[in-house]
Amino acid sequence: MLATLSLIVIAGCVKDIPFADQPIPISFDAGLSAVATRAPITSTEGLPDATITGIQILRAADIASSPDWTAVSSVATTANVSTAGAVSGFSTAQYYNANPALNAWFMAYYPSGAITANKVNWTITGQEDIIVAPSVGAGNKSSPTTATLAFAHKLTQLQFYVKAASPTAITQWGTLSSIKVNADTALELTLSTNTLASNSTPVNTDLTTSGSFPFTMTTSEAAVGVIMVKPGDLGTIKVTTANSPEQSVGITGLSTTVAGSAHKITLTFNELGGITFTATLTDWATGTAGTGTL
Repeated sequence: MLATLSLIVIAGCVKDIPFADQPIPISFDAGLSAVATRAPITSTEGLPDATITGIQILRAADIASSPDWTAVSSVATTANVSTAGAVSGFSTAQYYNANPALNAWFMAYYPSGAITANKVNWTITGQEDIIVAPSVGAGNKSSPTTATLAFAHKLTQLQFYVKAASPTAITQWGTLSSIKVNADTALELTLSTNTLASNSTPVNTDLTTSGSFPFTMTTSEAAVGVIMVKPGDLGTIKVTTANSPEQSVGITGLSTTVAGSAHKITLTFNELGGITFTATLTDWATGTAGTGTL
């Protein structure tokens, strides 16, 4: 599955009108990846597996070229995307400017966030997937064109798997109580550059993976939880079991994570208190592997 998601299409709707100054609506169509709130967005041949509610669509001031996103401070409309790719439920209809020299320009993101001029802010828990579509034009009333909103993942996904090296290791460690990742949770998107970064006043938190705990390990590898964080340097991973206090561990070979990539991290619990780690880059995008020991 690719880091760049499927597409939302904004197309000019051309029809006969009785008056030259009647507004011409901009129609929307969609082919979009699957999404559920507080879960990774996955792709299935360009169509969502479940209805997406609340796509946030932004509109810059109409201009012939080079829209100014620094002045945008509100959402133009929200919409829903069905499993067939149809877009409906607009909060505000969109129309072309009466002046044919002025083009319409759009961006979009999901999920909703706190928007101010040129900025969108989120506070994440590790279970939200942030997707953003950069600026795209939709033409004008005289020359409406199809504008494709190409969404891409802004976060990186860490997929945790665990296994015990032996039945003795299972007894020594006991059930798995939690896996945490230290990460910045206050994130800010700059619209004019389409870049996601930590807020100017960063908030650093230990985030817990998804999954059901306590988790009973076996000698077979099993998926235990997922977390999504800002890409870049991999934060400290902390593991707690029933028979062991929280331990801070690091991964060698996977020091830097990538936006739109799912990194598989396998934790092997050995006898005598040692945890071994392996890491591969999977799913959203395919990448390198790494190993580490504690």
